[in-house]
Amino acid sequence: MINLVQPRVDIDALARELPEQYRELPGELTLTPGAGTGNRSFQARAGERGWFVRVRNPKYADEAAMEFERDLLVHLQDEGLPVHPPLLSARGKPWVWIGNACVQVSRLVTGETFSPGSLAQIAEAGRFLAKLHRLSLGFLDDPRKPWDREDSFMIAFAGFDLVRNLDTDERYVADLNAVAQSIHRFLRELPPQRFWRLPQTIVHGDFHQGNLLFQGDKLVGVFDWDYACEHPRLKDVANALIFLGARRELPFDPADIRTYVQAIAFEPAWVSAFLRACEQDEPLTSEERAALPAMMVGRWLQIRACAIIKLPPEQRLHVFCDRMAETLDRLWEFRGP
Repeated sequence: MINLVQPRVDIDALARELPEQYRELPGELTLTPGAGTGNRSFQARAGERGWFVRVRNPKYADEAAMEFERDLLVHLQDEGLPVHPPLLSARGKPWVWIGNACVQVSRLVTGETFSPGSLAQIAEAGRFLAKLHRLSLGFLDDPRKPWDREDSFMIAFAGFDLVRNLDTDERYVADLNAVAQSIHRFLRELPPQRFWRLPQTIVHGDFHQGNLLFQGDKLVGVFDWDYACEHPRLKDVANALIFLGARRELPFDPADIRTYVQAIAFEPAWVSAFLRACEQDEPLTSEERAALPAMMVGRWLQIRACAIIKLPPEQRLHVFCDRMAETLDRLWEFRGP
């Protein structure tokens, strides 16, 4: 399902021009649509060989930032992490421009999606983040990819403002009130001064099951590094707990943004499995533990606010408000093991 913010692209032109830009690609390619909600993606095949093709949203198409991401991924791959840097084009760049489309190509990785509730896979994800945060410290202070907070006052309020006048029958009054109260509490508990004092590293920034691939219990691919940047490591922890440590009613569909943002309920065993693995070498500080609920609330408000702009107007109120008060209460009350 192509949403309202994904880049448009001529698939025939893409299949025709990619072999001209990448020496590794054969002349005849078959492209089939992939998943994702921000970028467009495709699988390219020629016989038994396959590649993953991403058409990057313009928001993520800064060339210096893409150089930073590839250098980071090459380093992490050299250190043994299951990441897959984009291929270099014939011009030696980790991207090509085809018309107005910024395109990246990597070798296709096969595996299975995350199995909700698999303690072994949850722990594997926790160990990956711990290694990422430790091994990427050499990229701190790199000027190529400055990145603002996504959990900002303006983003949270933008979602709230987009839907609050749509609730004409007052079905969602409690949920909208909970949003307004949580925005103000979030701003008080995690202002910029506190956010930037938390331990910094290079984070993945969008760590959820749609960006993970497994073979059995082994993690074989972590994808979508558009948000990788220097931020508090707690940001990745908050993301992982929301997406891997909580139960959802409907199956996760990486092509349907509505399944990303459905209401959650934490499972203590899942939370414990993740935190034990992630904290094995370097436990969270007391300040990080204290800030974790606010970090998760900021992330939750941000993903719901960003989700609804990808949807038709008639779906926005329900998706933004669905069990919002209940979920915000759970996030504010979160206490780890």
